[in-house]
Amino acid sequence: MESTPLNASPGLDHLLYRRQFVLSTQSIYALSNSRQVLIGGRYHLSAHRDLELTHIEQTGKSLTLLGFMLDPDRPGDTNEQILQRLSGIAWRADKLDDSLGALGGRWVLITYDGIETNVLQDATGQRQVYYTRGVGRETSMCASEPGFMAECLGLTMAADAVDFIRSRPTDDYEIYWLPGDTSLFAEIAALLPNHRLSLTNGTVHRFSPVQALEPMSHPQALAECVRLLRGQVDSARRRYPLAIPMTAGWDSRLILALNQEHAEDLYAFTLAYPQLPADSRDVVIPSRLLGKLGIAHHVILYPKSIDSGFKETFRRNNVSANTAYCGDIQALHVHYPGERVCVTGDAAEIVKCYYERSHPQSESVSAIELAEFSRLGRHPFVVQAFAKWLESAASPGIDLIDLFCWEQMAGRWQSKVRAEYDMVQESFSPLNNRRLLSILLSVDPQSRRAPDFRFILELIETLWPEVLSEPINPPERLSRSRQVLNVIKKTGMLKLVPESTKRKLKEIFR
Repeated sequence: MESTPLNASPGLDHLLYRRQFVLSTQSIYALSNSRQVLIGGRYHLSAHRDLELTHIEQTGKSLTLLGFMLDPDRPGDTNEQILQRLSGIAWRADKLDDSLGALGGRWVLITYDGIETNVLQDATGQRQVYYTRGVGRETSMCASEPGFMAECLGLTMAADAVDFIRSRPTDDYEIYWLPGDTSLFAEIAALLPNHRLSLTNGTVHRFSPVQALEPMSHPQALAECVRLLRGQVDSARRRYPLAIPMTAGWDSRLILALNQEHAEDLYAFTLAYPQLPADSRDVVIPSRLLGKLGIAHHVILYPKSIDSGFKETFRRNNVSANTAYCGDIQALHVHYPGERVCVTGDAAEIVKCYYERSHPQSESVSAIELAEFSRLGRHPFVVQAFAKWLESAASPGIDLIDLFCWEQMAGRWQSKVRAEYDMVQESFSPLNNRRLLSILLSVDPQSRRAPDFRFILELIETLWPEVLSEPINPPERLSRSRQVLNVIKKTGMLKLVPESTKRKLKEIFR
């Protein structure tokens, strides 16, 4: 196990809007350090130089890919080869939707059929897309982050959104996201997973899931999931050196198992958070396990303080970010090998029955219940956004709560985290594949839910059983000070403590 302390950060200019893009009818809205492409003679695309861009044109039509696609059925194919194959059916929406459902990776696809320009995302929207609404056709714009758009268009934050943000707890480790398709700006919306944006007419269309899942036998589902997972990781490792974040949990164990065939080439790392004890299970368990498997374990220490210049750049890149991840990102900026693509367990919650109903599935769900599920509170901004989402979801082909987790927790929160991390690393999740998610959701929920996660356990046993030689999520031993703090939090007394005192307490507990 190698521990890495934090050093001073080098120059930050190259991190501004890193891996972001802007697509606009106005050529003046271009990112620094970017490449430009004109789409359909109308839309000017500007993509940061560290964001992969693949563009093909055929007889007045074009396909433009931001990021990367992975084809588990043809792991050797490049982005361009995949686009060339898609070009044969890209102008028929139904056929394109089916073909994209088989592809993993982390991407945004812009299609131009000679008349209409559409924007689509990967299965869970891990490559964010925001777009303008109600600001006029002459300033039609979409981008990977709303802050740059708002700056270009002179927009101000919506009062209700700001009020919601201010209502959230101030704990540095508080997790939140913006609900529904909202942003901090009334004129800017988020494109949700399973939706297609038409830039030409400013409409958004849900294209999936609209049909009931096809039943599949347990052995058949297991075999197909293994094949799709392996195919995507195989495709990724042919293009990039890979890294995996390790904890004591289920997701990192599955990701490690998927990388057996090239384990010796992995960069396995753990971020040591300051609120965890020195002997935290999330550090000790990966260290013991990786040692048994002959894989080096890199422990990256959380910084004691955040560099002011780094925080300023982080805030400009992600206007709606909270403070929880800035320390992570500064540590990774200094010590993470930036050429490596990080393989994450994002989207696993979709199939793990993360949200549980308190009433039968046949009964309807309210926006307030969704607000409680999400732990975002009953702020009117949240309830209104979820009411709108419920109306748009109508009668999906999958369980409504699973769809909520797919499009909100994965599609909003986890994609927000990935966008923040874009500053220092590229990433993808092998679970981010619509065909794979559909198969997993067809499996009996009892074998997918906590505490046993039997189907995930079977996946790991099939892939690389040796990674189970250490326990998954054993009980954490908490220090006395941490136990006291947890009691204070549960009683609600922490809300009465002044901010200055909270900061002092945090330093003491650390």
